[in-house]
Amino acid sequence: MTNKKIDRVDRELIKLLSEDGRMPAKELAKKLDVSAPTVQSRLSALINRGILKVAGLVDTFKTRDTLVAIIAIRVDDNGKMGHVIDQLMEFENIHWAVTVTGRYDIFAEVIVTEGIEWMFEFYEEQMSRIEGISHAESFMVTNTRRKWTLLPPQIKGWLPKS
Repeated sequence: MTNKKIDRVDRELIKLLSEDGRMPAKELAKKLDVSAPTVQSRLSALINRGILKVAGLVDTFKTRDTLVAIIAIRVDDNGKMGHVIDQLMEFENIHWAVTVTGRYDIFAEVIVTEGIEWMFEFYEEQMSRIEGISHAESFMVTNTRRKWTLLPPQIKGWLPKS
């Protein structure tokens, strides 16, 4: 079952949920022309196989004190790229990190909830501990279209202090 390909129904289910993750199974079933139990079964299978995750997304441009930055990273040895990404993903504010082609080796998205000053601390205290980075450049995202963000699960500073 884990190697089963994603068929048309799975793809349409994923598309519908990407438009509205709260759409009821009954409505999904009607749009897909299948039964509600089929929708539930397909949804469970997609989640269990690690293909789909249903989650709440945030528009960071409509939330106060939340900034997004992209960090472009050059690694001094291509054999270290996986290691660098693994270390980046341990930082609480990193949303995602990917290897890319071109003049940089890795791009990472950082969610900043503690003010722009935090970026200096991030570079000085966290990024500096990663071996293998030869150059890093950050780009603050100033505007976007259709950018919903899944907050990293361990991010601090998002919830109000009690």
